[in-house]
Amino acid sequence: MTARRLLTLLLALLTADLLGVIVTGSSSLLTPFWPVGLWGFVFRLGGLGLLLVLRARVFVSREGRWSWSRLSLALLLLPTLLQFQFAGGRVNGDGVMYYVYVRSMWKDFDLDFANEYSHYGLLGRADQPALSVPTKTGKRRSIFSIGPAVVGSPFFLLGEGVGRLQSLFEGEVDLSGYGPVHRNAVALGSLLLGLAAVLLIHDLLRRHFSGQAALGAALLVWGGTFLHWYMVQQPTTSHAASAFAAALCLWLWDRHREGRSPLGFCLLGLVLGLAMSIRWQNGLLLLLPGLELGAGLWRQREGWRRVLGGGGLLAAGVLVGVLPQMSAWKVLYDMWVLPYPPHGRDFVRLGHPFVLSTLFSSRHGLLSWTPVLWAGYLGFIPLLRRRPQLAWPLLPLLLFMTYVNMCSGDWWAGASFSNRRFDSLLPILALGLAASWEAGQRWLSRRPAGVLGLAALPFLLWNGLAADQEGRAATLGAQVGGRAERFSRALGSPSTWPASWLFAWRERRSPGQYDLAVGRYLFYRQQNLGGVVEIGEGDEALLAEGWGPLGDWGERKARRISGRARLFAPLDVAEDLELSVRARADLETVLGVEVNGRAAGVLAVGPAGSNGRLQVDEAFWRRELNDVVITAGSPVDVDAVVFTRTGNP
Repeated sequence: MTARRLLTLLLALLTADLLGVIVTGSSSLLTPFWPVGLWGFVFRLGGLGLLLVLRARVFVSREGRWSWSRLSLALLLLPTLLQFQFAGGRVNGDGVMYYVYVRSMWKDFDLDFANEYSHYGLLGRADQPALSVPTKTGKRRSIFSIGPAVVGSPFFLLGEGVGRLQSLFEGEVDLSGYGPVHRNAVALGSLLLGLAAVLLIHDLLRRHFSGQAALGAALLVWGGTFLHWYMVQQPTTSHAASAFAAALCLWLWDRHREGRSPLGFCLLGLVLGLAMSIRWQNGLLLLLPGLELGAGLWRQREGWRRVLGGGGLLAAGVLVGVLPQMSAWKVLYDMWVLPYPPHGRDFVRLGHPFVLSTLFSSRHGLLSWTPVLWAGYLGFIPLLRRRPQLAWPLLPLLLFMTYVNMCSGDWWAGASFSNRRFDSLLPILALGLAASWEAGQRWLSRRPAGVLGLAALPFLLWNGLAADQEGRAATLGAQVGGRAERFSRALGSPSTWPASWLFAWRERRSPGQYDLAVGRYLFYRQQNLGGVVEIGEGDEALLAEGWGPLGDWGERKARRISGRARLFAPLDVAEDLELSVRARADLETVLGVEVNGRAAGVLAVGPAGSNGRLQVDEAFWRRELNDVVITAGSPVDVDAVVFTRTGNP
């Protein structure tokens, strides 16, 4: 008992010391004996890991021992903390817009972001004009949610406390809310929430799968998806917190679904409401208790009062949990509930999904960036077959939330790592991952020869792709790059299958072009092409057959056509456009233009350049890639094809 208490005390002291180092970046209880720095941090982590193993597995009763899988997840936090401390991010990207909430709440005790926006240089920016214009309540608008600030508040206050304690011993410390103690504390809180999400997912999986499958799936969610990035590199965004809230919802829902108490309904509702305050799309999680209550009402017709009572308590909990977001909207916009997202009325268009792009595009497509989630989706097939009572209630949520993400205004989720908007689905996809893991184990146990076949396949493929390198010496890097390029041209990136094959069949192009062509737009939202396809240099991914090699045209580049040349014009919606071609020819000639197989008109071109514009009505165009064919009777050098909107943008 004495050894256990001593270990607990040492573990608490070393943990407090490590937290102090992370939050302050410089100070420590043990600084005189154990300097702060890379090696000092590594030694602290090593000591903490040793103490944790002793406390969890050695000096503890058999009943109180941690499982090796749970201990493994806890120990993996240690190298994560090392990366977080010396190579991680803090307040960056969209994290700035979430951080201003918590700073304004606890330093100014309001939601007036004018001073925060000014501090971060956001006022007066050409790309953020709306931030400079007060709302009807006199505040500055925000398209971001308040929930991350709510769950980040304890950590912000921890930073405040650590900063004040530090100031007693080291003099002046930045306590403005912009300084390192507050930033580091809030970022650390997000990392810990991400770890809590992994632990909840692991515990959920342990209820339904073997320990090996549960640990494997939990590790894949942590290290094989975008979760780790948003725990370490962009920790003040909403995604680690959203994954935690969704995991907690799923954990509570699964734990008591056979007989939920009134308090259980209220608690589940509270967590659901908080999840909605973190990311509004989490409102779809209400499907789970909704289906549970509906099934209970159907099965227990004599107990309808109990079911309705549970529904009322659930709704009350949701209302309390979502109240912070409603209050924020009231302060900012003078409305408790917004009729549409503050991003704009057309930000979510449920009749306008980007199905293949959201999943497979190289522009943050979920499955192309995070191919391990293929196993998450496909794992629902064996999950439905072997655990139908668990899988069937989750399937509608999986499909609906995937569909809603496909309908988001910028389906690529801005400057995202993978497709971060699927954070709420990670706990559900973890069940599919575990089911796939289990199915893979069964398949391998029945077909051990298949292991040898799978192991030999990469060697056969490597040798086949080397056919045209015979007799040439090359570094390993050059060999790998060259063979990967040939594979991509022939078959496309495996993570984009079957979308790249469908593109190749429909457009008569290499599957490898899919990765570069799909996901770009002439006009749609950020980083669009501005209506210009640069034929000479810059937009080669949108060129099909018929274009000559790159040549000089004064200070610009051009490509020659002497017959028929095709390009892709990507649109979000069909609309009226004007089309012009920047080109020149040695002899006066005309260019014929076809759009999606229909003749659109002709343009004159000569030594002085091209003249005129073609009005191409909406009826010619379609969503996504459009075929534009330019036909020249004699050689013409083309620099760019320019599209101009003539209707309402």
